[in-house]
Amino acid sequence: MIQLSSFKSLARSLYYSSYRVYATAINLICPPVIVLAYHRVAQLEDDVLQLAVTPQHFVEQLEVVTATFDDVWRFDATWPRTAQPVVCLTFDDGYADNYTTALPILERFQIPATFFISTGHVENNWPYWWDVLNACACLEEHGRILAMQPAEQQKAIAALLQDHSFSSKALENYRPLTIRELQDISCHPLVCIGAHTHTHPRLSNLSAEHQYQEIKTSLDKLEVWTRQRPTVAAYPFGARSPLGRFCDYNSDSRQACRKLGLSRVAANFPGQFRPWTDPYAIPRHLVRDWDGPTFKANLLSFLIRGYF
Repeated sequence: MIQLSSFKSLARSLYYSSYRVYATAINLICPPVIVLAYHRVAQLEDDVLQLAVTPQHFVEQLEVVTATFDDVWRFDATWPRTAQPVVCLTFDDGYADNYTTALPILERFQIPATFFISTGHVENNWPYWWDVLNACACLEEHGRILAMQPAEQQKAIAALLQDHSFSSKALENYRPLTIRELQDISCHPLVCIGAHTHTHPRLSNLSAEHQYQEIKTSLDKLEVWTRQRPTVAAYPFGARSPLGRFCDYNSDSRQACRKLGLSRVAANFPGQFRPWTDPYAIPRHLVRDWDGPTFKANLLSFLIRGYF
């Protein structure tokens, strides 16, 4: 057992080392686009899930971005070949602090960002189920809830909320955007709005038709609310293991996005975008609550970190 564990560790080390060598060489010929994935900009007392970046650290991170990169591109823009690496900022889910806290800081630095919106949460003021689990001290249920169909997830979360007698104020710091806030943010010249399904399911749990309807509903509602149909999206969770053995999305997800006319879709695994990258599975690097120097070190590593 020890020998097998050592072999796996060695194989993993060689695998990632080969990617770093590959990326370093390719970067000299074809500088990449580095896509960053955020969720929240907020000062939280409890952030076990590490989804929030504090406002102060977000300011420090944008200072590093402006000092390191000549260009920051929108996710929905045309991405031509570039002589230098470029960065792109994205936010998942549609938390209210994207509007109240992140946008003013982005505006201060004149940095564009794309916000991927889970429309069911915005429309119904649903709390995100992982935040409910955290608030109820039930994070051990994460895997079980993740594996459920959307209707089952909603029932399970409603039962948890009832059992723990939560008031609406208890989850105020975790609320999604309102429709009015979404409309306001969508009008900002630095902002691009993208789809993020309607109920935020793990797409690979669903049938092809159900996946299609999840993405289409998100697009349709965003078009009604913002008067502009999104051309980009992000898969919920969006993780993929090396070589794709485990994945939160699948070929049906890609096919649905193609049928719906989307030009680019973000996933959630490390890597870089280059002209030959699959536009329906664009790698992104998760950003944590790092101060400026730590963020800079990670940002530079993002140029060569990832997997095939």
